[in-house]
Amino acid sequence: MVAAALAAGALGAPAPAGARPADPPEPPAVLLRIRLHAHVRLHTRPGGPTLVRYGARTEFGSRTVLTVLARRGAWAQVSASRLGGRRAWLRVDRSVARRATPWQLQADVSARTLTVVRDGRIVRTLRVGVGARRSPTPTGRFQVTDKLDGRRFGASYGCCIIALSTDQPHPPPGWRGMARMAVHGTNLADTVGAAASAGCLHARAGALRWLMQTVPVGTPVVISP
Repeated sequence: MVAAALAAGALGAPAPAGARPADPPEPPAVLLRIRLHAHVRLHTRPGGPTLVRYGARTEFGSRTVLTVLARRGAWAQVSASRLGGRRAWLRVDRSVARRATPWQLQADVSARTLTVVRDGRIVRTLRVGVGARRSPTPTGRFQVTDKLDGRRFGASYGCCIIALSTDQPHPPPGWRGMARMAVHGTNLADTVGAAASAGCLHARAGALRWLMQTVPVGTPVVISP
């Protein structure tokens, strides 16, 4: 979580030429970037009650980019960080700019890996720490919402934080920090590859710096058990 004393992972070697496709390969995801000075409303369902309004900036100051998870006519379903990761619907109109991204992050909690995919092909696989038994890493489809300097939030986050569009629904007993999920660094390198975190995925500084430089905001994230 964006607020947990987590650990670190190791950057894998680049995939060789002709690397196998990811399993399964995904088509380019559609991203919706809210235009400057615009706002959109997120609804319970197409045409349903409004849940929340989104502006052009996230609470951390990044440009707001939403990943389309499903379409229904002029409506798009997204993962809403301001709703704790719940899915909601917005009407696609001139308030948003549409573009596609070839990138995807695929996390495997059991294998304790994070795979970076571009155009359906594996680029690199990172070793990561995952949530402890009492605070398991949530699974599902999310997105990257922000890329942050870990030093702003404490030593336990290491160099960097890649915030995700969901909260940790099962924080450790007595947890008082933010519940926002993330992939981030650590000051406890020995826990890389272990089930020891408050829910977040955590990796070594070299891996996080590479991810920060490589993976854009809006990248879809799939976390599987």
